[in-house]
Amino acid sequence: MDVEKTIQFLLENQARFDARQAQLDERYAQLVEQQAQFVDRQSQFVDRQSQFEERMTRIENVLLDVAEAQTRTNAILTTLTERHVELAQSHNATEQSLNALIAVVERHIADHK
Repeated sequence: MDVEKTIQFLLENQARFDARQAQLDERYAQLVEQQAQFVDRQSQFVDRQSQFEERMTRIENVLLDVAEAQTRTNAILTTLTERHVELAQSHNATEQSLNALIAVVERHIADHK
């Protein structure tokens, strides 16, 4: 066995191993960086999700307030409509009474001429 060839073989293998180890170290560093970026993005996503949920809660509350206001407005409109109908009926009765009074007065005047 040739010692020099064996040493050369071992040195070449060690050089390849060192090159592969350097590549793995570089890939590992990239992976660590990507993982840090992922964690940062995940944190941003959680923050945005929280903000979104808060906004949705506020929107839901506003919509509930609007619905309640609309219910109150509908009740007011119903009352106003009923009062308007009552007023119109009262107006018609008053107009009929007034017309009857006018007719009586006109007959009275016509009878005294």
